[in-house]
Amino acid sequence: MNIDDKIAIFKYGIIAPVINDSSINQKQYFERASVREYDFPGKVDRATFNPRTFKKWLHIYRKEGYEGLKPSRRTDRGKSRKISMPLGERIHQLCEEYEFKTISNLYRYLLAEGIIEAENFTEVTLRNFLKANNVAFESQETKPRKAFEAPHINILWTADFMHGPYVTEGRKKLKTYLCAIIDDYSRLITGAQFYLSEHSLSLQKTLKQAVLTYGIPQRFYCDNGKVFSSGYIHMVCAKLGTALIHSKPYDSPSRGKIERFFRTVRDMFIPNLYIEHKSFSIQQLNEAFSRWLLDEYNINIHKSINDTPMDRYLADMSNVSIKTIVPSEADHYFHHTVFRTVKNDSTVTVNNCLYEVPAKYIGKKIEIRYPLDNPRDLRIFENNKQEAVLTKLDKHYNSESRIAYSREDDDV
Repeated sequence: MNIDDKIAIFKYGIIAPVINDSSINQKQYFERASVREYDFPGKVDRATFNPRTFKKWLHIYRKEGYEGLKPSRRTDRGKSRKISMPLGERIHQLCEEYEFKTISNLYRYLLAEGIIEAENFTEVTLRNFLKANNVAFESQETKPRKAFEAPHINILWTADFMHGPYVTEGRKKLKTYLCAIIDDYSRLITGAQFYLSEHSLSLQKTLKQAVLTYGIPQRFYCDNGKVFSSGYIHMVCAKLGTALIHSKPYDSPSRGKIERFFRTVRDMFIPNLYIEHKSFSIQQLNEAFSRWLLDEYNINIHKSINDTPMDRYLADMSNVSIKTIVPSEADHYFHHTVFRTVKNDSTVTVNNCLYEVPAKYIGKKIEIRYPLDNPRDLRIFENNKQEAVLTKLDKHYNSESRIAYSREDDDV
């Protein structure tokens, strides 16, 4: 019996005496029933009910019967009505940076900036979120904080995502997301790139390039959203010997340096990009962004350090021992792993493609690894050791291969 039927039976059990015995005084009966505690299906604590609730159940039963006593389901059931962690942090950040004065003003701003859509995010949803998280525009208590800075380069890197501009792919307009990593001491952007998705794979690709360019950080600081909590990023940091640290939920000020960089991107890079280009592809966006990082941000004076990020980073290199990896080792740290059971025709399917596997693995479950930036380079690993390289299945080539007959058949 499912929970809906249990609830309907529970409700019917209370109103049944009134339905089946006309001599019972309905008002008095429901008032007496309201002082009792009940074990309501699906709830841990015992529950009490108002007499009007019982009267409502009776009215529904007389109108709709047994089915009417089952709990009603929302039309948007199955769709999450919770505000996602990244969106929640974005709203908190905006409330801290700007004085919107009213919730309605904040709601209109979120709509105008494309951060939310009116069809699935109402002003009531925003009001409930702000109330639940104690966000107020006036007399907002400020948490006491102390300015901090890592003593040297590569001791602390901070990573985060920012909503970027739309790009053109054919006739489509696609939203982008900027993943960036900043060195806490120098303010140097060690890795940054725009992607079409806010995904763990995007974070790993950015971190891989950063590590290959500037070495391995001692600590990697990010929020506790799904992207930063995936098993893959934990595995990568463990292999690199990097401590992965998560901030508290909705505590964007603790990642103030990367948030300040994002504000610079929104104020300095994106407006100039639209002046030069009315539309652009993801490749053009990243090319322009890379030039801006190298030619402007990393070599201009940063007010908080009174130096350029690049100069401060280079000047401190003699004071630290930088751990590095060579490109040939990178795939050992940055890779994806999938497991497949080999079919009887010595094939497995990975990323919707068939690959040939040595016959000795037929019927066995194998571990397959491939680099982040090359999902076609598939290799079989056993006990953390590479055993074979997979090749894409070529049925036409196999059909033309000669079949080896036994010696007895050759004599026929």
